[in-house]
This record gives sequence, structure tokens and C-alpha cells, in this order.
Amino acid sequence: MHKLFVLIKYNFRRTAVKKSFVVLTILGPFIIIAMAVLPGLLTSRSVNSVTEAGIAVFGGDDATAEALILSSPDFLNMSRSLNFEESRDDCMKGDLDGVLVLPDDSLNAKSLSFYTRSGSDLVMTETVRNTVGQMITGMRAAAEGLDPQRIARITAYPAMNIVQLKKDGGDKAGADFGTIIYTAIAFIMLLYMTTLLYSQMIGRSVVTEKTSKTVEVMLSSVKPEILMIGKIAGMGMAGILQYAIWIALSLLLIMVAGPALDLELPTLFTTDLLGYLILFFLLSFFLYAGLYAAVGALAEDEQSLGQLQIPFIIPQILPMVMISYLVMNPDAPVTVFLSFFPLTSPMVMFVRLIVAPPPMLQLLLCVGILLVSITLIAVGSGKIFRQAILRTGQSLSLKDGLKLLLNKKE
Repeated sequence: MHKLFVLIKYNFRRTAVKKSFVVLTILGPFIIIAMAVLPGLLTSRSVNSVTEAGIAVFGGDDATAEALILSSPDFLNMSRSLNFEESRDDCMKGDLDGVLVLPDDSLNAKSLSFYTRSGSDLVMTETVRNTVGQMITGMRAAAEGLDPQRIARITAYPAMNIVQLKKDGGDKAGADFGTIIYTAIAFIMLLYMTTLLYSQMIGRSVVTEKTSKTVEVMLSSVKPEILMIGKIAGMGMAGILQYAIWIALSLLLIMVAGPALDLELPTLFTTDLLGYLILFFLLSFFLYAGLYAAVGALAEDEQSLGQLQIPFIIPQILPMVMISYLVMNPDAPVTVFLSFFPLTSPMVMFVRLIVAPPPMLQLLLCVGILLVSITLIAVGSGKIFRQAILRTGQSLSLKDGLKLLLNKKE
């Protein structure tokens, strides 16, 4: 037991004194605060937030085009264009923000064409679409002898206040989709990066000790299982320390800097969420740490380590690729399945907690499955580690690792 504590202490200190660890520990609280504040700042850009835009109006009859230009708001600098190619070139050069093309019968047209340099600028396109749409609707009303202002008042959409239901009856204002998606992406990236960082550190450490023959010296005094546990536990403690510092300093900075800078945190950013972040980091870390320790024992060098770890990186990337679907469908069968599948459940269940907390039974089931998986992976990885760690100079594959796992002679 004394040797295990020595190994844990050695790996903890070895991890904690690295410059990357210190730098990331210092930057971590600011990253967390940025994740809490930036989603609100980004989503605060409403579709009417364009302050100024130059729009050329091409086509259509002159009367409709001129009426459209005269009734346009100040932030849309509309001008008549008689040459589409010239306006297009001006738009490409940045002299214009867009070119609006009107058909011959503009007032009865079902669609208009709007050309921009970037079709992905949703703020710009939605602003022009809403503004031009309201203007043409008003012109249609005037042409029918109706009062455009009265029509606008009658057809105006009421604002919608989103309220999220709570089981305890404490319903609260819900976050909009933009805030939810940005928050989910930010936290999932943090969870993914830290889990991957520490897991790969274990794999690289095993490979380094294996290729440098250091592991032979270590195994002369400790068992392979003790060596692996000491490495995982030591680096895991470093990760726990780093997360603890992040959370403590983040809460302190939020309490101090928040009121001073008049920063309003989103309703999603709670202490419960931070607690779940630590929980799923620990579960994800110990799950993948065992896998990467076994992969490190199988690898011959850094290059082979990179190839062997690909099957385990894919499940970590999958939740980020599917983030939009997960946020919009937190209770869909695919989402629920991925929140129970061990290799994806830490991140997917965390997304569900951000969007719409699942029943406590599902959360407990997810944690239970992860704990059982961690135990099985620890036992299996320990067996592979024990048989593969001294096989230097041999190129072993995951198939070879499976054979070692199923080897009953050990």
C-alpha cells in the first residue's frame, strides 16, 4: 500500500508541475466565466441589431422600387441600381452589403432574391427579410386602400416569454435556443478537452516509460496493476485539484466582478450544473483512463499510440457533432440511448441536464452504468496492461489486446 501512495504522489506531482497544467489552471476560471457570459452576449444580437447596411435595389418597376427606398428605415441605406453586375461587383468588394432583386410584379411576388457576400450572415439576411417584408406588406395594404399602420398593428406578433417547468414547482424563465446551444457547446468542449488531455497524458506516460525502459525498473519493485492504478489515481487527483480551483475561483470572480461589471449570468449557469460538471469529468476520466492505459501498454511508440486511440476518440467527438440534435431533442430515443451508452453518456447526459433535466431514475441509471463500466474496464485494462507492458519492440493492435484480455492462462 505504501508503494501505491508513493506512485500516486509521484504521478500527481509530475502532472501538477507541468507548465501546461499551471497555465490551464490559471486560464480555466476566465474560460468558465466567458462561457457563462458570452452566450448571453452572442444571443443578444437580435435580428434587428444591424446598425447600418448598404443595399442596392435592382429590378421591379420604378414606382415600387422608389417607394421601397423612401420608406426604408435609416439603418438600411437603399439605393436604386440599374446594372446588376456592377452592384454585384460592389458587393463583392465590400462597398455594398447586399443586392435586393425585385421581380416585375413585386407586390404580388411570393419570393425575392437577396445577394450577399456570405449567405451565412443570418442577422443581416433576417433583418433585410423582415424589414422589406413589412414594407411590401404596407405597400400592398395601401394599394388596397387600407391603413398600413392599422394592418401592421393587427398583424404584429406578440412577444413570447419562455418559462421552464420545474418538478418542485419553482418554474423559472427559460433560456432561448441560442443561449442553450452556446452553453452546451462550451461546457461539452471543456469536458471533452480535459478528459482527452488527462487520458492521453496517461497513454503517453505509459509509452514513454515503456520505450525508455523505465517501466522495467518500476516493475522490479511493484506489480503492473499497482503501477497502472498509481498512474491513473495520481493524474486523476491532479485533474480534481484543477477543477476544484476552477470552480472556486470562478464563483469568487463571478461574485466580485459580476456586480461590478453589471454582468448578468444566464439562468443555466448554476452551482448544480458545476457540480454535475465535476461528477461527469471524474466518471469520464476514469472510464477513458483505463482504456488509454491499456492502449499505451499496447503501443510501440507515439505514432502507434495515435492510431490505437482513434476508436476511443470517435465516441468522444460524436456528442459534439450531434450537439444541435441533442439540444433540440433531449428526450429522443437516440439521445436517451447515447446518454446510457458508457463511451458517450458523460457528455450526452450532461447536455440533457443543461437543456431539460431527465428523471432522477435515468440520471442514477446513467451513473450506475458508468460505475459498472469503469470497474469492468479497470479489470480488463489491468489484465492487458500486465501482459503487454513489457513487450517492447512489438507492434500490438487492439485485436491483440482483445486476445490478451481473453487469455485464460493469466
